[in-house]
Amino acid sequence: MGVAGRDHRRYAQDLLSPVRVLPFLRDPRIVHMGLNRLSPDLWLQDCPRLPHYHHNKLSARRRLGDRVFAQLPSSLPAQRELVALLAQHLRQHHPAYHFESSGGLAWQHRADCLRWGGPAAAMGSDEPLWNASLWVADDLCLLMPGEHGYTLVAASLAAPSYWRLEEKIGQPLAEIHRPVPGFAEKIGAQVARFFDHLLPEFPVWRGNWSVVDSAELLHRGEGSEADSEEDEDREENRDEDRREVEKSLFLRVERQSLRRLPQTGAVVFSIRVMINPLEDLLGVPGALRQLQAAVASMSPEESRYKSIAPFRHQLEAFFAAHLAPS
Repeated sequence: MGVAGRDHRRYAQDLLSPVRVLPFLRDPRIVHMGLNRLSPDLWLQDCPRLPHYHHNKLSARRRLGDRVFAQLPSSLPAQRELVALLAQHLRQHHPAYHFESSGGLAWQHRADCLRWGGPAAAMGSDEPLWNASLWVADDLCLLMPGEHGYTLVAASLAAPSYWRLEEKIGQPLAEIHRPVPGFAEKIGAQVARFFDHLLPEFPVWRGNWSVVDSAELLHRGEGSEADSEEDEDREENRDEDRREVEKSLFLRVERQSLRRLPQTGAVVFSIRVMINPLEDLLGVPGALRQLQAAVASMSPEESRYKSIAPFRHQLEAFFAAHLAPS
């Protein structure tokens, strides 16, 4: 069975939780910053389903190699600073993690347990960011100032939402966001100013969302020659999963955070993906109506960018079935 599998709740969020991430409840616009102040102790959220994210990262790296982890040599000092900060954060604010006297790091939740080499091993490796990213459910990216603005210099990316690391590594923000409809005209300058003025003591978070027809974590977009081997390896599992959920739609949400590293000045961009069957929104008052409004407000370009266009009719049918005419 593939990474998605039948048990899609491996990646679900608690939609009744006070820390739920439903960005369209606040603002239906597709292109906007939507930043929220974030207390440093809440930088990353607990994840009781960490083993499933961990498995996804390992299997994705095994299949895709440097399409899942990439780094520029200049990023190594920032990677090591991130390892130290992440270890400190987990030690102080996440009781499921245990720092062992041997130097190792362990995570335990009920019967599930994971173990790693620990902070010293990660910092001494050739891939500090990759090793530290295995400790958490989030994907982790590092950006540093460059000639043309903040540039993606290292990333562990096993759950992308329709983008490819090999096309973005070494690129500045403006180029990274070039496919986003209206980004340059609407918020490009605002984003650049924000990165210039982000302070280490004031991290922020924002939400992103899309509706998809698969519960898989890894969504690299339409197939290409670079993905042919991946597609062949996964075809049988994808067919089985597709039969299982061929009539299903899923809400895919990202909780993103931005945090400045005080020593190197790099910015850490974290991405936690959570996936729920669309039916789960029925338990949140007003949520499905707000999602409908957000989808209705999309331009054709935004609908294509969000990859909603191919099943837009299916989505409209879902709204019609569950919502009374307004």
